[in-house]
Amino acid sequence: MAEPYVIKMPQLSDTMTEGVLVSWEKQPGERVERGDVVATIETDKAIMDVEVFHAGYLAGPLAVVDSVIPVGGAIGYLLEEPGTAAVAPEKSVPALPAAVPPAASETPVAPAAGQKSAAGAPAGTPIKMPQLTDTMTEGVLVSWEKQPGERIARGDVVATIETDKAIMDVEIFREGFLSGPLMALDSVVPVGEPIAWLVESPEQVRQDTAAAPGGKPVVQAPASPATPLVAAVSPAPPAAGTPAARPQQGAASPYARSLAPTLGVDLNGVAGSGPAGVIVAADVLAASTAAGAGAPVQQRAAEPPVPGEGRPMTAIEKAISHAMTASLSMPTFHVTVKVRPEALMRAAKARKISVTVAIAKAASEALRQHPLVNAAYQPTDRIVERSRHDIGIAATTDDGGLVVPVLRGVEQQDVEGLQGQWTQLVEKARKRRLSPDEYAHPTFTISNMGMYGVEHFDAIVTPGTAAIIAIAANGPEGMPITITADHRVVNGAEAATFLTQLKKVMENPEGWLGGSSAPALPAGDYDVQVLVIGGGPGGEDCARELAENGIKVAMVNNAPFPGGECLWRGCIPSKAWRAAADRIRDRVHDAEMGIQLGTPQLDWAQLEKHRRGILQTRGEMALKTDQGMKVQVLEGFARFTGPHSVEITGKDARALTFAACVIATGAPAFVPPINGVQEALAAGGAVTSDTVWELPEPPQRLCVIGAGAIGMEMAQMFHDFGAEVRVLEALPRPVAEMEQEVADQLMKALAKNSPRLAVQTGVRVQSMAGQRGAMQVHYQDESGDQHYDCDLVLVATGKRPDTGALDLATAGVALGERGAIAVDDRCRSNLPHIYAVGDVIGGYMLAHTAGQQGRVAAANLLGHGARYDAAKDCGVTFTRPQCAFVGISVEQAKAAGMDATEVKVPMSIDAKAMMTGETDGFIKMVADKSSHRIVGVHFLADHADTLVGEAVMMVSAGLTLEQVATAIHPHPTQTELFGEMARRLLSRLRRSARAAG
Repeated sequence: MAEPYVIKMPQLSDTMTEGVLVSWEKQPGERVERGDVVATIETDKAIMDVEVFHAGYLAGPLAVVDSVIPVGGAIGYLLEEPGTAAVAPEKSVPALPAAVPPAASETPVAPAAGQKSAAGAPAGTPIKMPQLTDTMTEGVLVSWEKQPGERIARGDVVATIETDKAIMDVEIFREGFLSGPLMALDSVVPVGEPIAWLVESPEQVRQDTAAAPGGKPVVQAPASPATPLVAAVSPAPPAAGTPAARPQQGAASPYARSLAPTLGVDLNGVAGSGPAGVIVAADVLAASTAAGAGAPVQQRAAEPPVPGEGRPMTAIEKAISHAMTASLSMPTFHVTVKVRPEALMRAAKARKISVTVAIAKAASEALRQHPLVNAAYQPTDRIVERSRHDIGIAATTDDGGLVVPVLRGVEQQDVEGLQGQWTQLVEKARKRRLSPDEYAHPTFTISNMGMYGVEHFDAIVTPGTAAIIAIAANGPEGMPITITADHRVVNGAEAATFLTQLKKVMENPEGWLGGSSAPALPAGDYDVQVLVIGGGPGGEDCARELAENGIKVAMVNNAPFPGGECLWRGCIPSKAWRAAADRIRDRVHDAEMGIQLGTPQLDWAQLEKHRRGILQTRGEMALKTDQGMKVQVLEGFARFTGPHSVEITGKDARALTFAACVIATGAPAFVPPINGVQEALAAGGAVTSDTVWELPEPPQRLCVIGAGAIGMEMAQMFHDFGAEVRVLEALPRPVAEMEQEVADQLMKALAKNSPRLAVQTGVRVQSMAGQRGAMQVHYQDESGDQHYDCDLVLVATGKRPDTGALDLATAGVALGERGAIAVDDRCRSNLPHIYAVGDVIGGYMLAHTAGQQGRVAAANLLGHGARYDAAKDCGVTFTRPQCAFVGISVEQAKAAGMDATEVKVPMSIDAKAMMTGETDGFIKMVADKSSHRIVGVHFLADHADTLVGEAVMMVSAGLTLEQVATAIHPHPTQTELFGEMARRLLSRLRRSARAAG
């Protein structure tokens, strides 16, 4: 008989050394196919699937659920034929060297109907007190929603409990009949202890009660059932840093080890409640709560005695007490400003929203400019930076308690949407019916006591946030707003400038809250209402949008026809070359499908005639469209002579005054300071992406300096035209703007299908010399000094804004990094009437980005209010296969504080790709685990330029995995892969949720 196939504990992260077996998804004797998920495991990062890539029948000995197993250890076996065991019992121990066996008392016993188990516990499955918050250690039984003997279906609510935050439901995910002994109302029950039982038949039902009301019963822990009952899902704990070391005595689960340093818990002082005393996450959370949130486990200092007979605190009072005690360890300070709120109140009334929501939105506006105030200190010595604004707002309950509902994603929503969310939260908060995701983990907090007439007060910042603002009553000098900030994260200057920005936002709500359709333009007698400098995609889209809305616009362009770099030196001409290169490359695929057309020959003169014809036609079309929309197009160069005036030199020379201005002058190619590069450019031996378009013929040997999007596109195009190409890149990897795996796999694809193209990274170009047809480039790599002889050097080291000719200082416009104009997400400079868009502001230097920013600037000038959101932008690099992205990567999402995950499918499994012989690459989808919202899609695939369109709609519209999974895609097309990825990721998340409880 063939040897059994061993299913081993996989290493699913680079730091993983062991895993905890969470569940078996297949049972012994079941047939397992390649790619099936047989189990789920808890790693040091998450709960993940164990897939097998071998067919057979699952056989034992299987590792026990909750066992801790080292990477590489056996968890089960596969047999060629059905069987019960793959290894004899006496041989099975070495196969599971680190598995922790369950305690004898945890062996499930199947009692007869109506009888107790052998261990003395009631029959059936226990309904346990769930841990519904990350600080909860016990709950108070408030009510029974079902009575003993009632039939329970999956999803039924059987009871309500009071946690340390609110009153919440106990939901059941198993069928049966409710049975005693039931915990009495008002009982205080530790997390994990039974509050009732679920039995299979009415005959097994018991009617007795476990304890008298008002007490804190001591419950005998029952034998663990074979399938534990799971209650509602608790919120995800804070992200962990480096996992803690294993305890000196016993063992700890990887999840517990990753959680311990985040909460400041020493595992050596924690008693484990898991199998055989293993420390699990619940133990770490309990230890953290006992010692004060975020503080190391230690003995709390004794407090002086207080005379009298005290009543027990409610759960919510205890939670507030512990949080306030933890806050005492935070080094905080206070800063106050006084704000005139009248304009904000009028604007809120006009928009039919509450002042509370308006203040929350104003706070979000200020947080955009001061993101550190939205960060938090993480033990030990780490700062968590968060781009999402989850703003908690203190509210009172009907019984006089205090809760803090959280408005999620304030920065992404309009005020009407926030108002709808807040109305629901307040209604639930008054009755203390908030769920964990409605109150847990705010990133910033607001406490408003102004309605009580309080003239001034300080609020207390709690662990997990860096700041809280306290809003007092409006007085003769204004409304005091005091920030309490954690000095470990926010310094005094940052807090002061944040408050100054908040004051400015609240006192000037017209731009972001006003909602007026009137143009937001300065009044005065100007030649034009808006002057647009630059006729590329950003300038043209802005000018057309304004003209369509009746604004008098002049657009200054430095060439006879508009279109900018995109039309004349970038997107359009390069893709005309790319189309020709694709035809040549496609002939290889023709042969694979049995079509013989001969070797393609390039006619350079005809290709150039074709390319130039496209540019001329599109330039003429653009000019006619601009003029037809009543945009005044002026040819020349503009220079500021004041904050509202310019001088234009060139064909249409004149002086011009304007109410507002939009700068869209693009960015030229950046030439690094390489010895000899300027001489080579002057002699024609070197070109840039701006000057490559006048070649009399394609080079036979080409050196490309820079492996970004431009460099890699050009390198592969000239390779396909017949050249030998060498690319030299200073960074460790090419196309650094793309996701890491996309770049890595692109290099593998190029090595396979572009034999005359070599890419070297981590090199330093020292010098170049010669003339066109005889150039020599000297550089250093890890082996030392090297040189490359070539016909031509293409300097493709990116672009950098050059605004020297604009004389921005005369107007008072401020610059940011690398000479780019500094703007906010409304594309507004430091001057409220001057905007800038496109390459001149840095960021993604892409034509569609510039166009969107031009429309954003126009919307704000029209008074509508709009923002550019880089997290929803996209891009395509036209290599073969093509690289593309929409939104953000999983690494970017996690860096922004999002609990994100991803799923990937290779193009090699796609039927359409197999038909066309285009199987290189993959598509990857990124989603938020909690909301299932798709936040990113990344491609390495032929035809990514067309596939990316559907991904753009997913991310920009905030579609969920469920929406994409249920959409009907045509077959056979590559768009099917989107639905397949969404369904696959949903399945994984559901399994993980079930396993985690």
